[in-house]
Amino acid sequence: MRAGLTAVALEVREALRTVQDKKARDPVGAVVVSGTLAEQLARELGVGAEPGAVVVREPPSIVGAEVIVRVIAGDPGEAEDRLVRAADAVGTPVVFVQLWPQANWRAPFVLSPFVVECRAGEGFPVADIARMITRSVANPEALAGRVPVLERPVESSAVATALARVALLGVMGARRKAPARPLITLTQLRMLSSLRAAEGSEGRSELPPAAVAGATLAASYALRAAARAAGRVLPTPVANAAIAAGGTWALAELLRRIQARGRSSP
Repeated sequence: MRAGLTAVALEVREALRTVQDKKARDPVGAVVVSGTLAEQLARELGVGAEPGAVVVREPPSIVGAEVIVRVIAGDPGEAEDRLVRAADAVGTPVVFVQLWPQANWRAPFVLSPFVVECRAGEGFPVADIARMITRSVANPEALAGRVPVLERPVESSAVATALARVALLGVMGARRKAPARPLITLTQLRMLSSLRAAEGSEGRSELPPAAVAGATLAASYALRAAARAAGRVLPTPVANAAIAAGGTWALAELLRRIQARGRSSP
């Protein structure tokens, strides 16, 4: 009995630690925009952003930058080469936005793997640029907490990754006859922590970390019972994977609705 209570206490402590706010622990720099039509792109990326979170700098400076977004119309030149070398030296990613690309132009991919093409007459593909920014940085959740345009790609990535992991854990747990619930719960907690960090302070204020951790732990036991019941009519690996993925999606959706309600409250 005592051993069981100790295990539960340790799991609760680990859950609280996992779901702590990433934003508070990991401050991030600014999105620095430079190049052709930089002012316009900065306005679109900076909708609803914290002051100083999206800035225009000419020439671009890596000081205080979390990521540099360089807009070019034509071949990347010596300025882009110097920028990438300086950014690489300090570990700052550079995202290139190439306007109106032509077949005979030099591709920016030779300088950076993070490239977005902007076709003539279509305007900036802000969603694609936001997605590329989140892929390039080390802490996309904290950056999204400052720049709301980045929230959706960060959230989509966090949920998709968690769904794949819990489904795999469910299958592997059934095949190895090993308890998968603690690992599935940990994955869910990490996902929820990422979602809370990406939403910004106004989204996190209504639901404290202890409530998120407690609700997730309680749900984990309910999901385990549901998986066992489903296993009576379905192959156990299928039942475990389906219940784990469905429960994870439901937790993410519940948190999103609570945060949306918090943002809409006066």
